[in-house]
Amino acid sequence: MNDERIRLYGWMTITLVVLGVTALLSALVSGFLVTVIGVVVYGFTFQPSELPRVSALLPIACIAAVGVLAVLVWSERSAPDHAVRSIGASPAAETDHSELIGTVRRVAQQVGVPMPEVYVAPASEPFSLTTGFRLRTARLVVSEGALSLLERAELEAVVAHEIAHVANRDAAVMTAVSLPISAAGRVFRLFSGSNTGVEHGQPSRAGPMDLLVVVGLTQALPVWIVAICCWAALARSREFAADSGAVAITGDLAALATALEKIDTTLSEKPSTDLRNAELSALAIVEAPRERADIGGVPLPVPMRRFRRLVATHPSTERRLERLRRTAASGAPRYDVANED
Repeated sequence: MNDERIRLYGWMTITLVVLGVTALLSALVSGFLVTVIGVVVYGFTFQPSELPRVSALLPIACIAAVGVLAVLVWSERSAPDHAVRSIGASPAAETDHSELIGTVRRVAQQVGVPMPEVYVAPASEPFSLTTGFRLRTARLVVSEGALSLLERAELEAVVAHEIAHVANRDAAVMTAVSLPISAAGRVFRLFSGSNTGVEHGQPSRAGPMDLLVVVGLTQALPVWIVAICCWAALARSREFAADSGAVAITGDLAALATALEKIDTTLSEKPSTDLRNAELSALAIVEAPRERADIGGVPLPVPMRRFRRLVATHPSTERRLERLRRTAASGAPRYDVANED
């Protein structure tokens, strides 16, 4: 194992630990809030002579914290379906998209994973994404814009990138490590009125438990900020891995490079409103621009620009291409999946 891979695994381990601590802290604070609310309701309702002691409430708070995490995990079961429906994607028909389906089938067989369900999104902007927690329930979405923009080899490279995500179980990993962050994002989008999917009949998945988690996270704000940065860093590392996997699968670095450049350029000129949702953008092959680099023609302050880079879920296309060239020069092995579920 080379030094770069050792460093990568080391940073990923640290990132996962920080995100785990964040989830526990937010759950504990949320559990404490649930307990306090319960005690207040109990006091007003039954008016006991004395309230329970703090020592007796600690086990209840811990049980409530476990309950908060359980509800968050349970609520994520609909996330893959919601992601697909929120961009209006529908199953690809063999009669209309035989080339796409054939490419997905061929690449999946080459990697040794079950063929994911293929969907096409009616969007003029080029993008692709994968979602689903298990290999056998994965969904691969490609937009109409990508199908019309990309050449055959480029489309195959994009599909290989998404199949690499499926094989690496990246959707499940990123969902698991970002439970409190995703909950907070749903609440903020709900109150800001920027919910992707409303036009497709898919309202926000935000619920009362998400709001409770946000309150919990605000009590540990520094940890929350660090967790967001770690989550974004982990997402960027998974993109690097999927890029390397795509080149190893197809053996065609040039095709992936031109596909990434075309998608990046098109999204920069005409950003996709569907992908402004941070959860969807993190799943896409290229992150959609979230905001301008200036305000009224005045460039953003350096600290703000640096923070934007820290919380970006994708590396810049230039960095991705540079990493791909280094990987190709090192003679990376063919892509393989050790086992399936």
